[in-house]
Amino acid sequence: MPINIDYISNKNGEFDLTLIDLLFVKNFKGGNATINEKASIVNAKLKAYSNFLVGINREFGKKQLRDLTTEQLESIKTHAKTFLSLTTDENTSIDGLKSSYASALLHFYFPNLIPILDRRVLNGAKISVEKNSQGQVIDIQKHYPELIDKFYKYLKVYPEKSLRDYDKECFIKSIK
Repeated sequence: MPINIDYISNKNGEFDLTLIDLLFVKNFKGGNATINEKASIVNAKLKAYSNFLVGINREFGKKQLRDLTTEQLESIKTHAKTFLSLTTDENTSIDGLKSSYASALLHFYFPNLIPILDRRVLNGAKISVEKNSQGQVIDIQKHYPELIDKFYKYLKVYPEKSLRDYDKECFIKSIK
């Protein structure tokens, strides 16, 4: 079950992330991640992620990806890359929260603006990637700007479709 509007709107601080947010993401992504740090440490680190969400909201609010100017598109790609970099910074990395999961957090807070970075979605969007022997994408985070571009272009051509519609279309395509 993804994070939903009711959960987010009923929080004391809309962008104040907690372990509950990570639980929703874990469940959505298939439950294969485990947070391996004390709750107090995780909650302290999540403040940086929360501050980042506040900044994105300040700049973009409820805007949709398809409605961004070229300059705004470049800005959201930069914000998305920087948000994912929190997962690898020694001061903000959380054991068990990697880039794909962080992108899901971004998406749940900005569902019409930022797609989820996922190997199946990259495949469905026909983005060329290098994989390891287990089929996992190597350096998946480096493909986020290209994925956002693909979504932007698609949504411009198909204004009747939602970001979520395209995500689903990409996700269900056969893995190559």
